[in-house]
Amino acid sequence: MISGPMKNPFTGGRSALLALIALACTSPLLHAQGEGNKLVFLNGRSVELSNVSFDGTKFTIKGGPTAETMSLQAASHVSGERPNGIKRGISLILMDEPGEAVKMLEPVVTEHRPTAAVPGNYWLEAARSLVIAYSLYNEPAKAAALGKEISEATPESGSDPTVRLGEVLALPMTVKAADRLAKMAELISDSNSVDVCAYASYFRAKLLAKLDRKDEALASYLSIGCLYPASGLILTSAAEMNAAELIKLKPDRREEAVALLTSAVRGSKGTSVGAAANKALQGLK
Repeated sequence: MISGPMKNPFTGGRSALLALIALACTSPLLHAQGEGNKLVFLNGRSVELSNVSFDGTKFTIKGGPTAETMSLQAASHVSGERPNGIKRGISLILMDEPGEAVKMLEPVVTEHRPTAAVPGNYWLEAARSLVIAYSLYNEPAKAAALGKEISEATPESGSDPTVRLGEVLALPMTVKAADRLAKMAELISDSNSVDVCAYASYFRAKLLAKLDRKDEALASYLSIGCLYPASGLILTSAAEMNAAELIKLKPDRREEAVALLTSAVRGSKGTSVGAAANKALQGLK
């Protein structure tokens, strides 16, 4: 979560922005991420997630001659790399394909649900992403039900702010644009997680661009990578790609557009955002 005063990342001029983009491109987080997750217990034993179920108090482990049980307190963490379905689902959300995102994220949420209360789980990120996909896909009941499940899995945090984000994104088109923008702006706050702030900034920028308020849209897109880099490479990459679209036709900013698209391609390989960014980059060369 962001705390304390924030400095304007754009006061250093275009060269500072390009340097920032170049630094982001060298991040070790750009390495490919795979599959294969296991539930690890305190005694060192690990079990494939497909062989684990959870009833709220204990795990049931299948795969042997007989099923056995382990308490929640016996679980240590979830091992393995972040499921590819999460980044692909997030990418589809950002590319205005929430229906396809739902298809990608639902299996991840189902598979990882037994480990929702275990440290290092991947269920929480997948579930929050699915709430957003449901909201954009006009599935408010499913979004609300999953939001309640998230809040119950993280009782120390109260009601999960992703639920409110989903409600704002699901507002009908009959709601005035000014009101939609205002509600999104309310979500961009130090009191919310960087993920919520980044998503709100992204969708606010998209709406601003549609209203032909391009300078405001550009600032909102660029703020994501500078202020909320912890929200993830896919969100940052999608924002960079859209920012490049807004400036690519300006002769004095073509170099900046190329840098933004290059960063977007590197940060979103293997996703629909990466494919779209690469196509846009080739179009500029």
